Amino acid sequence: MINPKIFREYDVRGIYPAELDEKAAWSIGYAFGVWQKGGKIIVARDKRETSEKITDDFIQGLLAAGCKAEFLGVASTPLLFFAAGKSKAAGAMVTASHNPGAYTGIKFCSGKGEYVGWSSGLAEILKLTQEAEKKIKVRPLVKKIKNLDQQKYLAEYLKFIGSFVNLKNISGFNLALDTSDGAGSELASFVYDKLSVETLKINFAPNDGYASHDLNPMLEESRKILKKEVKKNKFDLGLIWDGDADRCLMLDEKGDFVDPYYLNCLVAQIILAKKKKINLVIDARLPVGPSEIIKSHGGKAVISRSGTSNICNLMLKKKIVFGCENSGHYFFNFNWKTAGSNFVYGDAIIPSLLVLEYLAKNKLSMSQALADLRSKYLLSGEINLVIKNFDAVKAKLQKKYSKFKMEEIDGLSVFGDDWFFNVRPSNTEPLVRLNVEARDKKTLKSLQEELLGVVK
Repeated sequence: MINPKIFREYDVRGIYPAELDEKAAWSIGYAFGVWQKGGKIIVARDKRETSEKITDDFIQGLLAAGCKAEFLGVASTPLLFFAAGKSKAAGAMVTASHNPGAYTGIKFCSGKGEYVGWSSGLAEILKLTQEAEKKIKVRPLVKKIKNLDQQKYLAEYLKFIGSFVNLKNISGFNLALDTSDGAGSELASFVYDKLSVETLKINFAPNDGYASHDLNPMLEESRKILKKEVKKNKFDLGLIWDGDADRCLMLDEKGDFVDPYYLNCLVAQIILAKKKKINLVIDARLPVGPSEIIKSHGGKAVISRSGTSNICNLMLKKKIVFGCENSGHYFFNFNWKTAGSNFVYGDAIIPSLLVLEYLAKNKLSMSQALADLRSKYLLSGEINLVIKNFDAVKAKLQKKYSKFKMEEIDGLSVFGDDWFFNVRPSNTEPLVRLNVEARDKKTLKSLQEELLGVVK
């Protein structure tokens, strides 16, 4: 029987074949098809061998449930969900994102454009999967799978990009690009090869001369090659994507890591210069700086619990055009270009183009563009603490900081006069994650030490 633990808050993810094999993939496909009540479903996969092994069985499960399932091939998660939105179809991406190579998994969106997380369908799909495993003893693998032409959707994607950014404004840059041997290499090449820029492509193809690294770009070790190339060859910017290319992180021209927090502030500012007085979604972990930037540029920040499904579905519900998360995820709504077309998906190419256009227009380096933000808003970085009982930690902190404003959108958030902190439990590990934000180094250090003392 399938291990229910592979059904997580935002997607399905497990080790192949111990937790997620061909048989389980077929049952999950069948269950998703039943949950979707048939209809059209577009499927793609990342470059992992483990994903390749389960994709056909997953699609056969969809077909057996009466769906019109079509295969987009090896593609990034953004392209898959973009294609689903353009086709008014449901979508399923076979990927384990940034997890180690032994893993595989599946991400889903419904035919209504809703990202399928635990509270928006995955719990029901797990139940249907378990029922399918009991009832269906023979898994039919007989139906021919229809392959889609990626070029059609790439052309549509380029048009969509053009509604945000004038690509002719981006020229003269020297860029280092690292797709982590992942599924984003084709999409990144398709877009960046059309720009008047020079690029160095790192880990775009096997045996390209660069050592492979972990698929998670948030790890400093994953950025070592990119940092070395940026500093050595004096690139204007370094860009790195995760395994399924739905996250983009950056290094400035000095090779210094750009925390997604600062990038969120900058991109929000750029968005608000293009569309006035709109709402933008940010996540609850570090909301103070982004909220202030959004307000000062005429917008309104809407705070969401972190996680792709939470942010996408909030944007969908409120018809918001842009959202961002402190992990390098960015979200865009089709209604930016076409009124009434309410479909939200994650994109990791458009943010980089918005930044490049902004730097070119204002004749700034990346470090210059971020200088004020980096000096005004100081961060602890996410601190992971091995603690099993989050409720006990929360109770101690509520008592200690009872005179300050508190929110519980995502864990516990506490707002001081010149500081902020958020603590929340991990969804997958016995960890408590702590983030601290302050106006000066002294306050940041003392608050961080005080919090660690209380928590431990």
